[in-house]
Amino acid sequence: MLLYGLLGLAVGVLMPSQSAINNRLRSAVASPWVMATISFLVGTLCLAILTWATVGTIGFDSNHLATQPGWLWIGGLVGVVAMTTTVLLLPIIGALYSTALNLTAQVITTMTIDQFGWFGVEIYEASAWRLVGALIVLSAALLAVVGGYRRPRLNHASPSPIWYLVGLGVGICFGIQVAVNGQLTNVLGSAIHAGFISFVVGTIALLILLVITRPSLRITVPTGQRKNPWWMWLGGVLGAMYVTGVAFLAPLIGSAATVIVIQTGIIAGSLAVDHFGLLSAPKKPVQPLQVIGLVVMVSGVIIMNAPELFA
Repeated sequence: MLLYGLLGLAVGVLMPSQSAINNRLRSAVASPWVMATISFLVGTLCLAILTWATVGTIGFDSNHLATQPGWLWIGGLVGVVAMTTTVLLLPIIGALYSTALNLTAQVITTMTIDQFGWFGVEIYEASAWRLVGALIVLSAALLAVVGGYRRPRLNHASPSPIWYLVGLGVGICFGIQVAVNGQLTNVLGSAIHAGFISFVVGTIALLILLVITRPSLRITVPTGQRKNPWWMWLGGVLGAMYVTGVAFLAPLIGSAATVIVIQTGIIAGSLAVDHFGLLSAPKKPVQPLQVIGLVVMVSGVIIMNAPELFA
């Protein structure tokens, strides 16, 4: 259990780096949809190679289409819906509310899925340990987010409450993706293969979106930059690692524990990227409240999994 927790933290720590890389790519291609498609294409190629090397094929038994439920293949589609909605939502309600609503909905959704065994997952009952640990992690995560937040002066009317419901919907989608891809891992017998299928579905959805929106496909060098860095193309590799890590961990420790451990890593990685200005991100010194929030998050993860850790 401890090893799985450390793996989840490591996966989470990488995700803010992916965001910074993809932001740099977006500045070169202008359109967020083009950026997302390139990222998914790179991730798909990466996972195709790994799937071929480890499984021997990038296909799957056609009987799976007839014998398995249709929702088994929607992980990539749900992920794209959540990702593209987040891009549209950020300018409307801001990063603070978007992050808080996303995290809250993910935790509640995955704990509910684990409690009732939805999407074919193994049941993990919401014991007192899990409930208290999850509440501590959620509260500490919000503390870490709020601790480094500086509220801007708003030059427009307050957004409609509907947008905040949309923010909760994004978290629900990400929570469902965790459970679905975990179950796909059980069916295919490989987290890498499951990640590949998820990325293929997501890439197809994004290509359709590009056809509909018809954005500019030009690559430019942003003002003030001499050239585009080679690493701006690697966001998809980190995305592939994330999806595969989630698909691997969910069947082993449950959807809720997977989300909570990875979110803890994401907060830690975000603080590191901001504090040191990694990957061209602007430097934002870490605030004491953020450090306290991170420490409390780790404590919450330990409490949530105490029965398994100290059995």
